[in-house]
Amino acid sequence: MNKISSKHFMLFILGVSIISLKTYLSVFISIGGRDTWLSSLLAGGIFICFLLYIIKICKVTNTFNINEIFFNALPKVFAFILLGIFILALFVNAIEAAAVDANVIHTTLFIDTPVWYALIFFIAPSLFIFSKKLRTILIFVLVSVFTLIINGILFFILTQSYKDINNLLPVLGNGIKSNFFITGILILGGFSTFMIAMPFLKFIDKHEHLSKHSFYSSVITVAFVVVSFVGVITAFGPLRAANIFYPEFVLSQRIEVAGFLEFGELFFIIQTVVGFFIKYVLCTYSILIIFEKYLKNKAIFIGIYTFITFVISNFLSMSNYYLYDILKYIQIINLIAFLIIPFVVYSVYYIRIKNKNLHLTKK
Repeated sequence: MNKISSKHFMLFILGVSIISLKTYLSVFISIGGRDTWLSSLLAGGIFICFLLYIIKICKVTNTFNINEIFFNALPKVFAFILLGIFILALFVNAIEAAAVDANVIHTTLFIDTPVWYALIFFIAPSLFIFSKKLRTILIFVLVSVFTLIINGILFFILTQSYKDINNLLPVLGNGIKSNFFITGILILGGFSTFMIAMPFLKFIDKHEHLSKHSFYSSVITVAFVVVSFVGVITAFGPLRAANIFYPEFVLSQRIEVAGFLEFGELFFIIQTVVGFFIKYVLCTYSILIIFEKYLKNKAIFIGIYTFITFVISNFLSMSNYYLYDILKYIQIINLIAFLIIPFVVYSVYYIRIKNKNLHLTKK
């Protein structure tokens, strides 16, 4: 059965939108400082509006196939180019997921373990999932996202005693400067990765509650990200938080229960490994959905795709400093491919359909 519900789609959005922003928080704090959480709140508001706008256009035009929208909105050449950029961004995010996950494992727990070794245990299981149908993806996402949500809530509760709200003060103490908006733009790029899940829209059987459930998922996403920024800044202060590669890992090491249980790292590892694996799988599966009519040999495509991903991810994840520089540019790529281009394409498509309907009405 290749159908999903709008409630399931909520989990697809959560699965791709939260993990990156929540993992490498210091990339954004190093620019936005103490007020990064405010930048994330502003970016989150734009993200919610944009998501609802895209969903509304899909519902009004009754078109949920992303290929159909691109090719009916624009001339064929432009449609190929812009959809190609969209697909390339999906590939870049798959590489980011693999590279960051391997780098996290190598940096935090297994320093002596080569990055390529960690990548094998990340990429190899995905080959099994790619060979399955949508129902397997759905079950995997359901279980994994629920695990992430429970894990995140427990992590929030157990780390509350290690935070000092005074580290957030004074709010906007240095005024609103360019860094505030630059940070917001980069975070908006991270939020815009919800578009990774858009190719799955065509599998939704009933659309009457799609807007409502998409709104719920966007609010939950923004809440998780803002709380993460607030938590890290209140725990370490803006200066130290900006200079820790994975601040939530260090925060997790502080967790102590009943005076003898110290297992905080487990929360961060579950979050990172499961979260980025979800993102990697959905990025790749979205590419397969878009290429569905053009793939003559799926196995060969996945093999070449996996090999290229492995090579590039291994190169990126070997250096923390280099990886963190690249991550900033990835947010800009996301902003262009997942926000600006879809906004233009979906808007043009809506206008064309509206004009077509008006023309038919006059006749």
